[in-house]
Amino acid sequence: MKLKKYLPLLMVLPLTSCGKTLVIPTVDVMDLHISLPERPAYNTGAIRSDDTFDYIDVYELSDFHGAVNEEKHEKGTYIGLPKLASYFEQKRSSNPGGTVILSAGDMFQGSADSNLTRGYMVNYSMQYMGFDAMTLGNHEFDWTDEWIKKNAELQYNTSTIPYLGANILKDGAIPSFLKKSVVLQRGDYKIGVIGTIGNSLEDTIIKSSLEGYEFVEYKTIVDTEAARLKTEEACNAVILLSHEDAENMEAVVGIDAAFGGHSHLDKQGNVGGATSLATLNYGQSVAHFELKFNKSSKQLVSTAGNIQAMSAVASSLSENAGIKSIMSQYGTEIDKIKNIKLGRADAELEIDGALRNLCTKTMHETAVGVSSSLNIDSSKIIASYHNVNGGIRSAIAKGKIVYGDVYKSFPFDNEVVLIPVSGKEYKSKIHSLDKLGIYRTFEKRAEISDNETYYLVATDFIALSDSYFGSFKHLEDKDLIRTGKVVRDEIASKIYSLRKVKHSVWGANDTCYKIVPTSF
Repeated sequence: MKLKKYLPLLMVLPLTSCGKTLVIPTVDVMDLHISLPERPAYNTGAIRSDDTFDYIDVYELSDFHGAVNEEKHEKGTYIGLPKLASYFEQKRSSNPGGTVILSAGDMFQGSADSNLTRGYMVNYSMQYMGFDAMTLGNHEFDWTDEWIKKNAELQYNTSTIPYLGANILKDGAIPSFLKKSVVLQRGDYKIGVIGTIGNSLEDTIIKSSLEGYEFVEYKTIVDTEAARLKTEEACNAVILLSHEDAENMEAVVGIDAAFGGHSHLDKQGNVGGATSLATLNYGQSVAHFELKFNKSSKQLVSTAGNIQAMSAVASSLSENAGIKSIMSQYGTEIDKIKNIKLGRADAELEIDGALRNLCTKTMHETAVGVSSSLNIDSSKIIASYHNVNGGIRSAIAKGKIVYGDVYKSFPFDNEVVLIPVSGKEYKSKIHSLDKLGIYRTFEKRAEISDNETYYLVATDFIALSDSYFGSFKHLEDKDLIRTGKVVRDEIASKIYSLRKVKHSVWGANDTCYKIVPTSF
């Protein structure tokens, strides 16, 4: 099949820093022909049973964030797509006619491999594995609903994955590419699945991607839909699939089990009397419910939930050949980008240390670099901000640094922007930013004058987010001065210009920059 539209991320202009130019090649990935491997036939065998009961096994994965390759860490294992497919293949073999696989969202955004294909690599892999439904997470909106729609309509031969979002409204109605629920047939049993997104996740999405959208409270919606599924659709069980913390779901009624997400933690909670489960991110664990039905009455007797750590099974799993075929076809072109050598680090660049300093300082230098073209006095650019909670996704290991490493740490297409403020406003409200844990650095400078105009450097995401700059100053897009520079690529260019990133230079005791004081 042919991918139909050009990917903006792949057309990267040369980046220049300190006299050295980093050139990211152009790769026409969207016109790349992918030969899809033949997919196994699913749900055609017998349901696991004994003399009295039938069993349906429901598995769930969320917050995968494009972690397509296996990686091992001290606390767990990123299973990777080829072994994840083998894991589900093994589970299906013990219940060939009674297995369901679901996702609670945030599956695509997070790695160069997935981002550069706008999720298509992961989407095709999910379809090959036989995922039955997926609810939307906040990061599905990072590339706007254009790409949600494209992924919802992406066909593996003639099939697609149903995308759910019962409480996601655009201009007052559920978008055409989403459904409230889906009914899955397994033998004589119908399993209803309702999908929602957390009630208050708008602040985790850049506002420009949410024009016309509203995430409404879902309790009444789910209560009504669960009742409809059990009466009109004659479902034998109903599952809630929601992208939110499993311990903080609304107390809906009429559901028999629930899966959550977003928190990136293995969790168990209770939703209106039903058990809820959520898992770690990056494929480190998979949630599972066993639904036990009376063979005669077809009534649900019990649900039993557990969470499987992938680190415990990874070594026993082989890599699925079909998934490897999909990945390798994309990888031939994507590797040309993500394996570009940038430099070396003499020690690990920690998220809350050298890497965040490198980030905020590079953002500051980027703003200074374009200040003359924006008619801004560079000496008035006083502070640089980046968000702590999720803005930087991973440390960069000691040794060689390639573009894919920077992409993994900064997977979002956040733009460097400037925010004009008065000196008086900045001094009086700076504590509101302190409390939110935003990274801050600034260049050595003169005392701030109340009546002067100064400029703060931030990403467009946190500048427009009520959770961050909202407590300091409510901003709209028209209030921002845009640089056209993406944070990730500016950092890649900075590393390329340095070639060797010395931890002592970028650590907390940096002599060129310092942390903003808590008072003036």
